[in-house]
Amino acid sequence: MNKDRIRNWLNIIFMVGAVVGVIMYLQKNEQTHMMGLYIILCSMVVKVAESTLRMMK
Repeated sequence: MNKDRIRNWLNIIFMVGAVVGVIMYLQKNEQTHMMGLYIILCSMVVKVAESTLRMMK
């Protein structure tokens, strides 16, 4: 598997995670609010991994 395919999959995971996280973050329930925040933070870790792969060309 080449780096571009891995980067594409990591970008897809990041985008889906970010959208789901923001939707959950905007909910009124405090527990859902915090879970959305954690999903957004995990998505950011995935994005950092993708950016690292991009810089290692």
